[in-house]
Amino acid sequence: MGTLLQDLRYGARMLLRKPGFTFAAVLTVALAIGANTAIFSLVDALLLRPLQGVDDPARLAIVYTSDFSSGLYSNSSYPDYVDLRDQNQVFSELAAFADDQPIHLSTGAEAERIRGAAVTGNYFAALGVKTALGRPLLPEDDSMAAAVISYDLWRNRFNSESAVIGRTVQLNGRTFSIVGVAAEGFKGTGLRTVLSVWVPLTVYAETGSSAASSSPLLRRGSRGYFLVGRLKPRVPPEQAQANVTDIAAQLARTYPQTNMGTLSQPDQPRPVTIVSLDRAMVGPDARDATKRLGLMLMAVVGLVLLIACANVANLLLARASGRQREIAVRLALGATRFRIVRQMLTESMLLSLAGGGLGLLLALWLADELISLEAFAVFAGLNPALDWRVLGFTLLVSLLTGALFGLAPALQASKPDLAPVLKNTALAGGGISRRFGLRSALVVFQIALSLVLLIGAGLFLRSLQQAYATDLGFGTSEGFLASVDMARQGYSEAQGRNFYEQLAERVEAMPGVRAVTLAQYIPVNAGGSRTTIYIDGYSRQPGEDLELNLNIVDAKYFNALGIPLLAGRGFSEQDTKSTAKVIIINEAMSRRFWLQESSRSSQEAVGKRLSLSGPQGPFYEVIGVAKTGKYRNLREDPLPYMYLPLSQEYRSRLTLFVRTAGDPALLMPALRGEVQRVDRTVALFDVKTLDEHLGRALGQERTNAWLIGSFGLLALVLAAVGIYGVMSYTVTQRTREVGIRLALGARPRDVLQLVVGQGMMLTAAGLVIGLVAAFALTGVISSLLYGVSATDPATFLAVAIILAGVALMACYLPARRAAKVDPMAALRYE
Repeated sequence: MGTLLQDLRYGARMLLRKPGFTFAAVLTVALAIGANTAIFSLVDALLLRPLQGVDDPARLAIVYTSDFSSGLYSNSSYPDYVDLRDQNQVFSELAAFADDQPIHLSTGAEAERIRGAAVTGNYFAALGVKTALGRPLLPEDDSMAAAVISYDLWRNRFNSESAVIGRTVQLNGRTFSIVGVAAEGFKGTGLRTVLSVWVPLTVYAETGSSAASSSPLLRRGSRGYFLVGRLKPRVPPEQAQANVTDIAAQLARTYPQTNMGTLSQPDQPRPVTIVSLDRAMVGPDARDATKRLGLMLMAVVGLVLLIACANVANLLLARASGRQREIAVRLALGATRFRIVRQMLTESMLLSLAGGGLGLLLALWLADELISLEAFAVFAGLNPALDWRVLGFTLLVSLLTGALFGLAPALQASKPDLAPVLKNTALAGGGISRRFGLRSALVVFQIALSLVLLIGAGLFLRSLQQAYATDLGFGTSEGFLASVDMARQGYSEAQGRNFYEQLAERVEAMPGVRAVTLAQYIPVNAGGSRTTIYIDGYSRQPGEDLELNLNIVDAKYFNALGIPLLAGRGFSEQDTKSTAKVIIINEAMSRRFWLQESSRSSQEAVGKRLSLSGPQGPFYEVIGVAKTGKYRNLREDPLPYMYLPLSQEYRSRLTLFVRTAGDPALLMPALRGEVQRVDRTVALFDVKTLDEHLGRALGQERTNAWLIGSFGLLALVLAAVGIYGVMSYTVTQRTREVGIRLALGARPRDVLQLVVGQGMMLTAAGLVIGLVAAFALTGVISSLLYGVSATDPATFLAVAIILAGVALMACYLPARRAAKVDPMAALRYE
């Protein structure tokens, strides 16, 4: 221990004696470790960290009624939940809940919009969630207006008052009594939302929420609820899956109209799937993509760390050349090689730990920046906190980094040729030493890794370019959106229609407004509600999926959004509830069901009839065919799509879309004012510009391009610094040789070519290795790219040229200094 302390003190003094070297090394290490720590904290929060506030989360699972025809997991109906709860033999508790419900909270002061969940009384028992105050909801609360609030809501809205228990609040216009405060840290079962209140599901049905109305509670085919269960001890997931599969088969036999399979598998029971809670937290349909992105980012920052290690190793090699005499003296006086290596590794560890500490501070800032990126902003509950896992990861990476960049220089420096060094003649020969060979290898390594990263960055930039060029099927000029739900205000259908008509008229009259429309969904969002169709005269093929997406829009929708009608007409004021039912479809649907040849006109579909309720009707007449667009996301294949007129099919929750002539942000305050003039109690939500709305669709591509581009730029800088350092070191080592060449008649241009040529040889070797490695590795990211090949030749060539140009400049600067060497001064150089 005494020897170790002596090494630490001596190493610290040596590092402080060279502040420039120490600063450069620590900063390089800090940048790399900071990037690794920030990405790890993000991946940890998304994929690794268990749900906070619940007991034994490994035994929790979400039960889905799977619909593989849509490629999505769907929820369950309340009657199916009751059967699964009562008949299963594998769950100690099975609860149902409607997640992410917008709720208006009023405590007598100003109203506030929060997110909540409608749950069965055994919800907290199933999750094992404790309360910080009061009690959780219980099965006997299913018929009572009781509520449990979150710890954050209790602290921020109720000032952590213990007297909050028993206090009444208004939730969506109904009085609830607070019975408990959830444990700190518990905010729901998913990362996409942060919940603030939990109320009984059957009572919430009476508050007017369209998501939990009374009729869906009774309809077995209305699947609007998540199911969460706690597995009994020693029950493996496989046994649980087999049990719910048997129950699903029994339900299919008993209720074939609602439980006999999906549309793609009509002759099979509608499957019930168990998904572990950690997978469901991100979303089972999104977890694989998130995992791929997380692994890619970890690999990218790992490459940055290797480049940084090569850079610091080069710095240590350069520094070791100045300590040859010191090391030789210590060896001559009896020090063992192991002792020298340990001393130099101690100094490396000090550098890496200092860099790790600084990198940790950098990671705290960078993590906040990461979660603000569009691809991660959808996870409202994401919190990449600095916990013991992140601290342990940082310490481990710091120690490994110190060993990685310190070992080779330590081994190299601990075996000098003693006689020349002690005679002070080691540098006189001017030849290329073994150390320079190691430094050259490190530079080639840096160039190769940098090229791989830069090619990845280039591919993601090209992917983003292709995403921006995608035809979304509607106009993307200036506009903004705002949503309203009149059911939560207690409005009837007639009152709601009157409110929306008045609001649309007022907004349309505002200066700077070009067009106004109301719709249930705006493109590139949730897509639409899915419903089964029956087409008059069409023979359904075995296993054919006839569950399609549907939107409710007003008569001005297509003009306001700039969606072309390819055939027929749009909706009009004459399409009312008392007239024949009409529908508009998109071109993809027209081609699928009515056009057998691409040369035939979309007009063929106009006049055809279809039903949304089966062969018994009522039937809708197709009056128009609209251009196919993007409805869920950019990557989707062309989807058959349908539009119903708002005048015939009312929805309480609608989105107001306003097309503006200028900056839409300037008109948003005026919109709020118009809403207040119609009804002061109505609150807008999800207010955003069209650019912000579309930003979510482009979020994945933007995030990929920004992150990989940033790390690629960092790698480029490190590589440039690395090759510059090597060439500067070479010029210093070969000063005498350069002087002799100049004295013998060599021109400065010859010296310039000699040094630059040597550096570009290293660059060429790195480029060749990097191109081969990139060609082999970029296929891994092909699923994350959009509209561009993982081996895009233009990207490979452009990036290689850019990196070669940067390397050329890094070689030219020390080469120019060498060409200006005074021959007489160089001949006296030792």
